Amino acid sequence: MKKRLRRWFDNAFRNSRLINKIMIIYVMLSAIPILLLGAFLVVQQRQMMQRQRADSVRSALMQASAAVTSDVRVYNNLSDYVAYNRTVSDALTSSYNSRYELFEQYEKTIDPILQSPSYFSPDIEKLKIYLSNNAMPSHGVTIGHLSEISDSAWYKSVKKSLNQSVTWIIDNKARKIRSVREMPLMEMNGEKGILYIEVNYNSLFDSFDKICQEGQGVSILDKNGDLIYEKNNGLKHNVLKPGELMSGKSRIGGYYVQSDKIAGLPLTAYMYGKNNFSIMFNLQLLFVLAIYLAIVVATLFIASKLFQRYVVSDITKLEENMHEVAKGNRTLMVVSDSKDEIGGLIRDFGSMLAEINRLIKENYENKLALRKAEMKALQAQINPHFLYNSLSLINWKAIEKGADDISDVTLALSRFYRTSLNRGKNVLTVEQEIENVKSYIKIQSYMHDNSFDTVIDVDEDILPYETLNLLLQPLVENAIDHGIDMKEDGRGFIKIIGRQTDGTITLTVEDNGVGMDEETAESILNFKSKGYGVANVNQRIELFYGRPYGLKIKSIPGKGTVCTVTIPKKMPS
Repeated sequence: MKKRLRRWFDNAFRNSRLINKIMIIYVMLSAIPILLLGAFLVVQQRQMMQRQRADSVRSALMQASAAVTSDVRVYNNLSDYVAYNRTVSDALTSSYNSRYELFEQYEKTIDPILQSPSYFSPDIEKLKIYLSNNAMPSHGVTIGHLSEISDSAWYKSVKKSLNQSVTWIIDNKARKIRSVREMPLMEMNGEKGILYIEVNYNSLFDSFDKICQEGQGVSILDKNGDLIYEKNNGLKHNVLKPGELMSGKSRIGGYYVQSDKIAGLPLTAYMYGKNNFSIMFNLQLLFVLAIYLAIVVATLFIASKLFQRYVVSDITKLEENMHEVAKGNRTLMVVSDSKDEIGGLIRDFGSMLAEINRLIKENYENKLALRKAEMKALQAQINPHFLYNSLSLINWKAIEKGADDISDVTLALSRFYRTSLNRGKNVLTVEQEIENVKSYIKIQSYMHDNSFDTVIDVDEDILPYETLNLLLQPLVENAIDHGIDMKEDGRGFIKIIGRQTDGTITLTVEDNGVGMDEETAESILNFKSKGYGVANVNQRIELFYGRPYGLKIKSIPGKGTVCTVTIPKKMPS
């Protein structure tokens, strides 16, 4: 029997095709190495999955912590905005002649400022200033007295350590998160005030809910080990005790643990989950590995060619497109005819790129529309037809009376308002803007008894190019009111220069007024400054044309000021 089987096997093997012989010998010789390799790969796969899981959990935890830190930073900035707001501090420490005057200050000045942070961050549930001065009455949800909070537990806990810095108080039982600090500017005025901000408890930790998947949990502890927040997805409540989490171990019982400190708050976030893998997963891995190794040698060359043709080429093309986008080129047309996952990924990338471009354009257009709406709202306050007809009537009456000066001023005023209103348009030519400022200067010259001289030196080549309406008039007004008018002796002088360089146009207004120091020159570009109307010019240019275009100011005390406007060189559309 054995001889027959051996003879049959010898004949079958000898008469079989060479490829079959190779496969039989290959399988026989490879069986043990394949099993050993399979066992090794299973171990390596488990370790790799553990590392990947740890990296994934750590990354998700850090992102969630960063989101909370970002929110805290926003709340701190809003707190700084109110705490160091001179308008609020002065209003709360001033004396008033009547209750009406006080409540008018509350309604028109304090309430808008204290309510504005809620518009920037809807998660702010309460913002209130508590005053030590009982002479100042409480007002709605924005102003109160220290007596209202003096007996509260949270105030007693921080009363001695409270200062001008932000102090965060987290009450897990009441599920409240509070930010408190002293008002520094009020203390400078001899009064005491406490700024209180309360934010939504659940919203602050919402980012941790999103990262918690099935079989995972998140616990947030304070420095004392008290549980502040907990989210379990498929796990029992308090499955790991605070003391175990704070031990610093990465594995506790059958659970893995990762931690990350939340910057800006005295809290630490812990993420954990079951530390096991399916046995079926290991068996499936061995089965697939055996099949794969059995056919890999025969199909390696063909598979590599197919992979190169249908997969790698698409991935390479996608990588090239992503590098182009990273360099700033967002005009690419990213398409794919492939119906597989790679093709879907390419099409999704193209759709994402188109959506990014749309959002960028929409955001830019929204800012422009806002500025145009504000300008039109100002222009709509003047009835153009009524204004022109009235000025025309004054002009003819002046001509009838032989009052040439009045006629001249009236015509200059008419031209100035006609160009300023510009039929509601925000863009005009450089030539129109120069004519507009000429009319304005003529009016000012009459008002100042011709006490200053004017020189306009503008290249004719730049006259057809576009510019924004009312750019030069605020600069000339500033030069007269805060420069020339302040001179004690000597005749005033204003020079307007227009030049072009590579792709840009510069318009300069120069005066020989009293000038200003560098700090003042920088401050007038800030809307918080008082007495100067040029900040709007700089902001309009930046919103309409973007940076680096805008307004720059150089000044020397006692000698004068030079204001330079830079805009792109482009024809009106």
